[in-house]
Amino acid sequence: MSDTNIMPKSKTKVSILGSESLIGQSIQMEPLTLGHYESLRHPANDTRIWTYMPNKANGKFYDTWFQSCLMKQLQCIQLTYVIRRLKDNELIGSRAYYEIDLQHKKLEVGYGWLTPSVWGKHFNHESLLLLFQNAFENWNINRIQIATDPRNVKNYNTLKKLGAIKEGVLRQHMIHHNGRVTDTALFSIIAEEWPEVKKRLVERLSRVKYIDELLF
Repeated sequence: MSDTNIMPKSKTKVSILGSESLIGQSIQMEPLTLGHYESLRHPANDTRIWTYMPNKANGKFYDTWFQSCLMKQLQCIQLTYVIRRLKDNELIGSRAYYEIDLQHKKLEVGYGWLTPSVWGKHFNHESLLLLFQNAFENWNINRIQIATDPRNVKNYNTLKKLGAIKEGVLRQHMIHHNGRVTDTALFSIIAEEWPEVKKRLVERLSRVKYIDELLF
């Protein structure tokens, strides 16, 4: 895919939220750029990743997904981060801010995925910690919303355990990439709840990361 298929001819408009990487203990989250195009294709190319997602980015769908992420970034309505594992410099997934509304100090965190080889490890919690912390502590966001397919039991339970508040279910809200109509469960975290959620994330991350280091 050539640069002209993705990038507009006008000068790139940098998001007012900034474009700095978020660095944790074992991952670095980098704002998506054209330079990630080739290296992100392989980790995205597993059908299991997209089971509960409305869209998919494996195989022939990758170019469309990547282009959409970049264009929304240029429009300052979404900021997608790739997740890089520091120990070997490999890309292992991505996660995004979207529905960004600075006037009302709110946004959504989602469109997250990890390549199956790292499922069940600590990277999911660490990426959430970095994104939540950046939004609440650096950008002074008041409300973060997280949407999930209720059938995705693991993700659903993770949000509940972290202390995110379930606000309801939007019935027949999305059409899945296979044509199935799905519900969407809505969770939120507000600024005053963040200290407790952060505490739970750090505790959970410490336990899971310790086990990962013992086993791997």
